[in-house]
Amino acid sequence: MQLHARGHFGPPSPSAHARAPAHTPRHIGWGLLVGLALLGLGLYWYGSALPHTRINQQRTNHPNNDHLLPFQLLTNSFSRHQLYLRRTAAPLSVCSRSAPAMSSSPVSAHPSGLKESYSIWAMPKGKLADQLRGEIAHLAQRHGGPAFPPHVTVLGDIERPREEAQALMKELAAQVKKYRINFVDVTRGTFFYQCVFLLVAKDEGTMAAAASARSVFGMTTTPYMPHLSLLYADLVDAEKAKIVEYETARLYGESSGYDTLLVETGYEVGSLALWYTPTDDHTTQSWCLVEEFLIS
Repeated sequence: MQLHARGHFGPPSPSAHARAPAHTPRHIGWGLLVGLALLGLGLYWYGSALPHTRINQQRTNHPNNDHLLPFQLLTNSFSRHQLYLRRTAAPLSVCSRSAPAMSSSPVSAHPSGLKESYSIWAMPKGKLADQLRGEIAHLAQRHGGPAFPPHVTVLGDIERPREEAQALMKELAAQVKKYRINFVDVTRGTFFYQCVFLLVAKDEGTMAAAASARSVFGMTTTPYMPHLSLLYADLVDAEKAKIVEYETARLYGESSGYDTLLVETGYEVGSLALWYTPTDDHTTQSWCLVEEFLIS
């Protein structure tokens, strides 16, 4: 009989030192889940506490302006600001293509009873447009005026049939070059449509666009004062002065924790818009965009 010695000098058996695969203890996995849950609760508590802290700070800084808090809080973030705009700002109304044709008479009345009249606007875009729309809506709510889209009027009171105005706009768009509008400060005017506004610098491009519009449409007007209206209203000068001071603080000074400061000091103009704007409609509800024309 042949004996096989199994000493420690022989090769080890493959199964002699085999180990079972390592497993992560279950309690470690549960610990991670509990930790993540606690982290989520902490973040939720932190996010919930911020608005209350913000309200208390604003009430301390503005004890007499509690009625402004909803607007200020909604403008703390872009998404909340957009929600505010959807609820309060004037929509970008577009004229119906199926509207009844208007008379060829330049002083005819619209079927609604309003005189047919158009304006050429240079309108801001993007975040600045959103901010100004919100500011206009804010002032309208405070002082009982109408809301309207932000714009600088290049030429107003155009009493021509719509088709003729559109044809002339194409001619104007071919002449006007892109330019920049620069804000100067907040000031006040003397009538309803120039109650409180942002004065615009009389730069070369701004004045050239206005001059071209008057030439193409064959109109003579008072000296052009470019501006972006913030409020349409009939108010006494003392009240206007208070609003100018208020808006200057909101748009340029230390007010509301910098939430309302202008995001830009002006804007580039790459198109001109033709709007139906009968001036005898002080509600602006009939105002609508006819067509937008790109400029080079």
